Amino acid sequence: MLIDDVMLMVALSGILSFTYLLFAYSRLEKFNRTRKKHRTGSSFHPPVTVFKPVCGTGYEMRENLRSFCEQDYPEYQVIFGLHDANDPAMPIIKEIIAEYPDGDITLVIDQRLHGSNYKVSSLINMFPHAKYGILVIADDDMRVPGNYLDTVVAPLADQKIGAVTCLYSGSPGRGLVSSLFAMFINEWFLPSVLVSQALKNDSFCFGATIVIKREVLGQIGGFDALVDYLADDYMLGKLVADQGYKIHLSHLVVENIIQETGFRSMFLHELRWARTMRTAQPLGYLFSFLTDTLVIGLLAGAAVYFYTGNLLWPAAIIGAVYSTRVFFHRRVQAVLGTGNAGSIWFIPVRDLLTFFIRLISFTSNRIVWKDRSFSVNNSGLIVTTADLQAYNPYDENIIS
Repeated sequence: MLIDDVMLMVALSGILSFTYLLFAYSRLEKFNRTRKKHRTGSSFHPPVTVFKPVCGTGYEMRENLRSFCEQDYPEYQVIFGLHDANDPAMPIIKEIIAEYPDGDITLVIDQRLHGSNYKVSSLINMFPHAKYGILVIADDDMRVPGNYLDTVVAPLADQKIGAVTCLYSGSPGRGLVSSLFAMFINEWFLPSVLVSQALKNDSFCFGATIVIKREVLGQIGGFDALVDYLADDYMLGKLVADQGYKIHLSHLVVENIIQETGFRSMFLHELRWARTMRTAQPLGYLFSFLTDTLVIGLLAGAAVYFYTGNLLWPAAIIGAVYSTRVFFHRRVQAVLGTGNAGSIWFIPVRDLLTFFIRLISFTSNRIVWKDRSFSVNNSGLIVTTADLQAYNPYDENIIS
């Protein structure tokens, strides 16, 4: 009887997981149709301040930062924020400022820490220098097109919308590891957001882009309300939604340029991401195993073989799942324009890696980020394990 129950659970999980993959495909196609319909410009052009908190250098950082200074938008200010004048990004930022002498670009260097989240501390330090009422916050590893501000600011013309956010795609640099990480972003993270949005769970924002009015930020307590949260972008969206505003997911997909330095770096990066999502949405994350369609398909095939001793049905199940997964991989690449982001031969490696990282994420609340080691409690608050003042973000042994 126990074996029958296990078989039933495996079969049900396989059906639900395969259904998820088909639903994710339908949401991707709907999102793609929406993008094609909304490529016209907007007449809503309030002046904008763009916050760019920066720490250290990354792959093609100069091109990433420059893209925010080359916007086809009437009036905007860009603020770069650093914690330390010795930050290796300093020469790059100075070169960019010199390259755009007519641009309204400000560099803020401020070592003050206001809590456990260093990025939010930087935003607090930058905030007094902001000139305008529309604020755009974007991570330093994002690259955007020239119509970026025109596109992401436009939805705020609707007074019911409190914040705008963007999805992002992964564009790998060189090497297998970068391709595997790009596949994670494009084929797991992005579709899962579209599925979540369809289920009306739209109270989230992403660090790739957050656009918010100054008065709405004030209503949620300003950046100070976020300073001890690991998932500051998620918490900002939640606080805005709690005020009764809508969160608008833009049809624009910004670009994350990826160059992972090695497998360990990617593993720690994804594990941090997994544990962040687990603390932010514990119930949703618990059921996210259904997104591991290929792994569940393999388990279902093995279970059917164990139960029947016949290879035909297991082979049919695994073949159908893998074929659908390959089709989904290629369709994601076509929609996002990321044709170099991994091969179909990487799919089993990528999906098995995602599955095992998900399992490991439940074993601890410990996070390794850069050279910091800390824990996150069940409320998503950072619990540091070292003196904040001892933090050195430019240590040569840095872990991304």
